[in-house]
Amino acid sequence: MTTRDTSSVTIERITIDRFPACWQLRLRALRDHPDAFGQPFEEARTLSPNEAEGQFLTRWDSGDNRTFGAFDPDGAPLGMIGVARETRRKQAHRVSFWGVYVIPEARGCGVSGKLLDHALDYARGVSGVLQVHIIAASHNQVAIRSYERAGFIRCGRLPRVDILPNGATVDDDLMVLMLDDYPVAGCGDRDVPLG
Repeated sequence: MTTRDTSSVTIERITIDRFPACWQLRLRALRDHPDAFGQPFEEARTLSPNEAEGQFLTRWDSGDNRTFGAFDPDGAPLGMIGVARETRRKQAHRVSFWGVYVIPEARGCGVSGKLLDHALDYARGVSGVLQVHIIAASHNQVAIRSYERAGFIRCGRLPRVDILPNGATVDDDLMVLMLDDYPVAGCGDRDVPLG
């Protein structure tokens, strides 16, 4: 993608027929950015096609869970975002966004904003959902600013969530977007360390 015009980019629900190409996109994200995702590339790449499809059927597209892709006019995936609803009755008012990724060639063109907007529209339409959570690697300020533009606020930090093979550690920022007027105490621009 060489233009900043995203009018030809479509955001669509990832269906089983598009899953193989989107699984390759997921593997690229895990390989190229191990500091941004909890699932290790080495673990994901060893999954058989049936095991990977099982992940699709149980996490990517099951119940109220959805995964959306950004596609160029030829149908090639440029990015993705997952939406997972909490399954416990006491937590069913929450959804989490996961696996947010846009290929480097399409960054800076508004693709991530379109993905976020689409996922938020979907979350707002799910009966009983009151808030959306997302976790971002604390060092990934580009992603955090993107989420803040969408209305998310930082509400905590989890230290040393991941230890990478090279020994580097990754902290995660917890972010939330309330879909109602519920006040969120102690959140905002300042970091609130947890635990």
